[in-house]
Amino acid sequence: FMSDIFTDKNIYPHEGKIKDHFKDFYNSVFVAFLPFFQVDRQPTNETHLKKSKQITYEEAKEEIEVLKDIPPFNANIFSYSNEDYPTDEEIYNSGKPITWDTILKGSGLADYSELNKALRTSIGAVRQIFQRPELTDKLNTYTDRQNIWHPTEGSFGILSKIAIYKTFKLLGKNQITVSDEFYETTSILELDTLSDFAFSEKVSYNDYYVYSADKEVLFTIEWDSFFFLIAADSEKMQQTIKANLFEGFLCNDKTQHTWEYKEGELQALLDIEEKQKSQTKQPTTQKQWWKFWK
Repeated sequence: FMSDIFTDKNIYPHEGKIKDHFKDFYNSVFVAFLPFFQVDRQPTNETHLKKSKQITYEEAKEEIEVLKDIPPFNANIFSYSNEDYPTDEEIYNSGKPITWDTILKGSGLADYSELNKALRTSIGAVRQIFQRPELTDKLNTYTDRQNIWHPTEGSFGILSKIAIYKTFKLLGKNQITVSDEFYETTSILELDTLSDFAFSEKVSYNDYYVYSADKEVLFTIEWDSFFFLIAADSEKMQQTIKANLFEGFLCNDKTQHTWEYKEGELQALLDIEEKQKSQTKQPTTQKQWWKFWK
């Protein structure tokens, strides 16, 4: 049974093994990191160098009209109104990509897994049991000191879009299909008529699927991720890797979308969360058996 991820509108592999998801179209998949970057100016505010920042309920009410009639609730609220964040034009003109490897060396984070957990914690993308604030602190301490801007999750940033443009050119793909997150708007771009910057402007923040019209090369992302996937046959993938346009790693047969967790780690954390829930539900008068097992 061949599953057509394009016809079924199921391009991104949210669950299961990544290579299994793509097997009817591609035999090679690369996890590509959204790069950090520096620009030729000093930041002017203290929001840690990223587009989003956590705000209070009161601040949110000022920004979001619909909240005015809703009573306060217990949730972390993030805003994307950091006006200091460099524009695409500024990044294009003076942006210098900073690799995840550079961030690891400078911050003391152990590996890509810790860095991805730090980034996801920093934007409130994970439930409390999965949060790793101590990793985010290490990351922010280093990037603040070095004036390194964080990538913005869930969209191909300008630096990645330029690299995508160069990849299509390298592989001789000039007709490109671009589709948004919900497959509502699809457009065809002719690369022969576009500069790299003009191409990047045509791919908007919620365009999650960018692929050659012949479907031989695919780039896809999802809304909370600091990485995207490149899918192609192994020959085209080797050409792409050799061009050194992306930082990341090739998927093996077991790699999943949640690659930053070791086998069994996610389930162990979910078990802890479940146990915590059941403990808090118990009436305080009842003897709590685990208190005897210290």
